[in-house]
Amino acid sequence: MKDIFEGGNRIPIEVLLNCATNEYLSSDKSQLKKLKKVSFIKKLRNKRALKGLSQKLMQDLEPYRAELQEKLNSKPDFSSPEMQRVKSIVTGFMLEVDKRKLVFDRPFLNFFIEQGYLEVAQEFITRARDEDSELKFEEIFQAMRNVWIMNSLQLFWGLPLELTPSVYAYSMLYPYTDNFLDNPQVNSEDKIKFNERLSKVLNGEKLTPANVIEEKVFSLVGKIESQYSRDGFPEVFHSLRLIQEAQTESIKQDKDELLAYDKILPISFFKGGTSVLADAFLVKGKLNIKEMHFTFAYGSFLQLLDDLQDTVVDKKDNHQTLFSTRSNYEVVDNEVRRLVSFIFKANSTDESDTPIMSLMKEVITSCTLVMIMEAAGRNPSLISHRLYKELEAYSKVKLSFYKEFEDKLKSLVK
Repeated sequence: MKDIFEGGNRIPIEVLLNCATNEYLSSDKSQLKKLKKVSFIKKLRNKRALKGLSQKLMQDLEPYRAELQEKLNSKPDFSSPEMQRVKSIVTGFMLEVDKRKLVFDRPFLNFFIEQGYLEVAQEFITRARDEDSELKFEEIFQAMRNVWIMNSLQLFWGLPLELTPSVYAYSMLYPYTDNFLDNPQVNSEDKIKFNERLSKVLNGEKLTPANVIEEKVFSLVGKIESQYSRDGFPEVFHSLRLIQEAQTESIKQDKDELLAYDKILPISFFKGGTSVLADAFLVKGKLNIKEMHFTFAYGSFLQLLDDLQDTVVDKKDNHQTLFSTRSNYEVVDNEVRRLVSFIFKANSTDESDTPIMSLMKEVITSCTLVMIMEAAGRNPSLISHRLYKELEAYSKVKLSFYKEFEDKLKSLVK
């Protein structure tokens, strides 16, 4: 892990990494108290309302289920009357959840709908299907999560909400590479060789693809080059090389050698931080140091959140993270509390923030805290009973309901 210099341009990765990890380690672990407690009666009412609305959603969509499945598995026509009706039903569900404050205290979902998130999602799904008909809808949705992060950064900086060549290419790039690098059936040598060849392409070398994965990945890099020239925006390609370096570093988490805490922490932050840092460069082209710090921290806590959600699977696969290598409740509780405090710290506002920046920081904080609660509700044995009850005190519903609600929506998607 080192600063990258080229042509006088610099991304101070060591500074960003040290700042983020130090802020995480110095978190006071008491930020949960900033949240407003929700009464037991209110939790039951919210649960009843969410169950009723989700049941109505499934009933309303039932007449379109078979056709919707067929369209999503081929090339969806979002302008068709059937798809327009489906969109209306889903939008109505989201707006009702928003209006009744069943998940968030602010109408975030309505805000995103008004900004055009659904239209960008439609465009992304259509284009992904056009370019790779073999992609599963779950894989497209995996990539779309990154589109939404990049859309959030577009809003954050007052840029048009759109599917630029770089937003599309980068969102598709790392599902392909992640799926390859996370595949336990692929040996470490092949993963390292793939990373080395991709690094060369990111450096501007022209290589002939050796397989289908390389063909797709190299083509996506070309789409980024069509929007950002290497001479005009060298930091864009620096950021891509950084995440590639982080991917290579993260292979250590799957090796038999046991990693100490102070080894896992920087690997996790490096991987997560560079991911959203690259998002930001691909959205904006150039960043100042404050923007780099914010987006690197954003990616870092998203990575820890992913690791928390994947703890059970990671333990089974011997993938070493801050959570999967811990068996002591007190130690895991400390990491969760640090994560909560780090999220608050990274999204604290200052006088230079515009109103939209302040709103987006509130959105990010609220959404990530709900995801922590969902992770605890799905796997309560990960944390102590004391922390579980403390998280539940601030939740809109009982933590156990998150799993039920999410599974119901997933079954609808499937």
